[in-house]
Amino acid sequence: MRILSYSFETQLNFSGSVTNHDFILRCAPKSTPFQKVLDSQMIMIPGTHLMEQVDGFGNRLHVGSIPEAHDSFSFTSYGLVMVDQEAECAEAPHPMYLRPSSFTQPSHEAVVFAGRALQTIPNAHVWKRAVELMHAVYRHFTYDPLATTTATTAAQAFSMAAGVCQDYAHSLIMMCRAKGIPARYCAGLMEGEGATHAWVEVHDGRNWRGLDPTNNRVVDEAYIVFSHGRDFEDCSIERGVFSGAVDQSQRVKASVSKDGGATRFAEFAEAAQQ
Repeated sequence: MRILSYSFETQLNFSGSVTNHDFILRCAPKSTPFQKVLDSQMIMIPGTHLMEQVDGFGNRLHVGSIPEAHDSFSFTSYGLVMVDQEAECAEAPHPMYLRPSSFTQPSHEAVVFAGRALQTIPNAHVWKRAVELMHAVYRHFTYDPLATTTATTAAQAFSMAAGVCQDYAHSLIMMCRAKGIPARYCAGLMEGEGATHAWVEVHDGRNWRGLDPTNNRVVDEAYIVFSHGRDFEDCSIERGVFSGAVDQSQRVKASVSKDGGATRFAEFAEAAQQ
């Protein structure tokens, strides 16, 4: 068990003024059998009233609207989470996690690839099969931020053998589901500095367990979950619409630490409120 402090900051800059800006955010962790939210705060600039809701997957949503003209928009999520990957989860997998979704429609090429990777592992060994597929995806891909976009499907990324964490996760989900292993997409943060991360949870018959194909590792207590769903479309960090014909740029900064978590949280909270 570990206590992690986290901060996630996003800055959107527009080339001109926009109005009637409506948005939905999934950038705050939720309590699950494997993590407990000890404290969670949100700062918004321009300031506006936020409504907290829960979507159909149990993910926390922060919903807001800024009608006034503005040329930038930033939000900061920070807090403390206790993570315990040894906890048990009696939740049975929903059948949707066995079905292809919009981003995870299987290609013949990927199904054949998965079959070859699993040819020596019996069907009953669900966890071993999932781990072997993770290893296979990791070996197949080259990490390349320029190879794909957020609209790239698993089949497209697998064919190119390149992409980012979203593509690694989608490809592993695609293969797991094709081989009868329930799998879902996870978005959140992992220990260190950087941006958001994506990985996969598979159901081994008793428990949901995490696999990170981008880093070829089993998910441990260095990860904080923001959201889970069928694929990226269910887990997008920020979605919004506004009035105004403008270009926009985005800057993202994330940090997770297990050392002195409570102290880091207090220091960040004080700085953020200034």
